[in-house]
Amino acid sequence: MNRQQNSEQIRNRIIDEAARLIVTYGYEGIAMREIAEAAGLSKAGLYHHFRDKEDLLVAVLTNWAEEMAGLAAAAGREPDTRAQLTALVRGLFAQAPAQRALVRLSNHDLPRLSETARASVERCYANGLIAPITTMIRAGIDRGELRPVDPYVAAWLLMGMLYPFFHTEQAKIGERGEAIADLIITTFFDGLA
Repeated sequence: MNRQQNSEQIRNRIIDEAARLIVTYGYEGIAMREIAEAAGLSKAGLYHHFRDKEDLLVAVLTNWAEEMAGLAAAAGREPDTRAQLTALVRGLFAQAPAQRALVRLSNHDLPRLSETARASVERCYANGLIAPITTMIRAGIDRGELRPVDPYVAAWLLMGMLYPFFHTEQAKIGERGEAIADLIITTFFDGLA
């Protein structure tokens, strides 16, 4: 293994441990020393990879956004809007609770961040879920599958239905995940009538 590969593995390990700890204890509740210890590094070793805790949070959420983009791309191969959004929501509920909780974390800690970091986190959130959902809804409208609505607002409405399940307390849905995902999709498309 070369030096660059080793550095990338260490960086990924730091991101994974930071995500786990931040979801468990909150951004303000965890120190860089604790993240370094969890990743098996010295504090200096951690600072070799990340400038500060804010930089690390942005890296955690950028990694999350990339994973969401992959999930959305897979869902986008489904034949119609309903199947795409069903695949996306089921994919979200199939994730580990801590992974889902990163969605809430990205919004919860925004006020604590610098303007630059806040903009990066907002971009991660938009690129990870809002933009792909908006694109799926817009395509469904264009294909005549959905009535004309504002696709961006519709994406936020769907996210509003999902949001309670992104809390760490609600995230442990286990085997009920697919049933909850299906109820959310049914309610989103058909209402409860």
